[in-house]
Amino acid sequence: MRWKQRQLSQIRLTREKSLISRNPGGSIHIVLAFPNTYHVGMSNLGFQTAYRLFNDIPFVTCERVFYPDPEIRAKCRSGRAQLLSMESSRPLTDFHLIAFSVSFENDYPAILEMLHWAGLSVRSADRHETDPLVAAGGVAVLLNPEPLADFMDFFFIGEAEGLVNPFVRHWIDAQGASRREILEYLAEHCPGLYVPRLYTPVYGSTGVLQSIQPKGKVPTRVRAVKVGLDSIEPAHSVLVTKETEFSETALIEIGRGCGRGCRFCAAGFIYRPPRFHTLEAISRLVAEWMPHTARIGLVSPAVSDYPELNELCHRLLDWNLQVHFSSLRADKVSPDILMALGESGLKAVAIAPEAGSERLRAVIGKHLTDENVLSAAERLTACGVQHLKLYFMIGLPLETREDLAATVDLVKRVKHRVLERSRGQKKLGEITLSVHSFVPKPFTPFQWAPFAGVSELKAKAKWLKHALGKVANVRVHFDLPKWAYVQAMLSRGDRRVGDLLEKVALKGMSWTQVARESVLNPDFWVMRERDPDEVFPWEIVDHGVKRAFLRSQYERAMRGLASEPCVQEPGCHICGACGRAHAEGPS
Repeated sequence: MRWKQRQLSQIRLTREKSLISRNPGGSIHIVLAFPNTYHVGMSNLGFQTAYRLFNDIPFVTCERVFYPDPEIRAKCRSGRAQLLSMESSRPLTDFHLIAFSVSFENDYPAILEMLHWAGLSVRSADRHETDPLVAAGGVAVLLNPEPLADFMDFFFIGEAEGLVNPFVRHWIDAQGASRREILEYLAEHCPGLYVPRLYTPVYGSTGVLQSIQPKGKVPTRVRAVKVGLDSIEPAHSVLVTKETEFSETALIEIGRGCGRGCRFCAAGFIYRPPRFHTLEAISRLVAEWMPHTARIGLVSPAVSDYPELNELCHRLLDWNLQVHFSSLRADKVSPDILMALGESGLKAVAIAPEAGSERLRAVIGKHLTDENVLSAAERLTACGVQHLKLYFMIGLPLETREDLAATVDLVKRVKHRVLERSRGQKKLGEITLSVHSFVPKPFTPFQWAPFAGVSELKAKAKWLKHALGKVANVRVHFDLPKWAYVQAMLSRGDRRVGDLLEKVALKGMSWTQVARESVLNPDFWVMRERDPDEVFPWEIVDHGVKRAFLRSQYERAMRGLASEPCVQEPGCHICGACGRAHAEGPS
């Protein structure tokens, strides 16, 4: 089976267009692991950025490994195949470090499977002195590393540009020491390195976490490392291939963070303050990719808020490039954006009302009116967009049946505007609703809120499906509430969730079976509204945003009051993020 893995890797390698030069003879060997398929991993800008940063270090050789395709996966599960790196087809045990890039909580079982298929013990305490170190970074563990704590030697907490080089320097300084001494040294000296074995969680008699106690000289909380974007190259694709979500498209980050204040969105809080790359830095990267592809994707949590977006669009069109956007705000669809969409021939665009009524959008901090959504739909259709995607959530705090009815009414009005604008065209406009179950996330005002529950979400999805079932030219897709429940457990749980995770990953048990056997009911982590002063497991991480600020926003939401956008002015200390960023200075 090794030849099959090698053959598939070689096929994929030959199809990739690359901006990166990898040093195969480096003295430090790192394999960057993505716990999902090649297609998903290569569509991930964070994964590609980490790959570039490690390979930019002259004495480091960084390779890749992905969750295997179905045929190879079956062989791994049966014990007839071992997981191999992509570039050199080497066993993962040949590397000094296995570093997972983790974006989605529901990929956690794949992490344990990959470690098992690599021939390693999944629990860090059971690994041998000569085994590779195992680490994880990425947005999922930035939010809450604790469910994976017993399986990782350490976590990268923060933004990769400020973590990779300092980590490698400190790691080299500690060479020659024992495994435990290396981890202790990294935890004490390297900013953003969290070594969970050096912290002990303490639980009360009711099962609620009381504290996480540090051992030795490690910090009480691990501060997330943030960087000033004016001092770094924008995150960008270094490898482009057809086998991605954005086929043959070079992705370039134009900004990081969002100041809109949406109360459900973790990116709007953990990446505060919002920061933007310069037009010239973005243009230089575009120029590097122009000989290889004509498709450029602009990436940011709030693309429309980029201060020089109109000029950037003009520049890319002048260079005869196709422009793609990761997302668009319905209230900021400017003429220049419309021109870029039209000239790029983009036929599908997504906007996210998130909730059907203006009342509920105020509760969740989404500052959009119905007219913003209707006007955006009409203008996008007029510039040639034939497929409009609308993103909604169900199970939101304070949601009522009237809010669901408002969703149906809004969709019907959007359809009317789209069809009116489509008349005379060869193809009538189509609308697709993507409806997701709301999962309260750490480090947001809704971290205190309970998950709505599988039964309630199924009932709401059924009602919406019936109400929209006879509306022509409208398709509706729902996620599965049972998987949203799992995501809520993995994003809001503590270390004890790891016991359940291990049984699912290695014993082939379903989450339902595991829940039945568990001493602690998973509802404890998922369905419970948290007490105002409850200690959260994820607060081992410090993102700089004050807990009191998040709590005040939660209480305002429960009173139906709108949120306030990020001020983004010098000297602001409202949420705490800018005060800490100023204190730290540029990275």
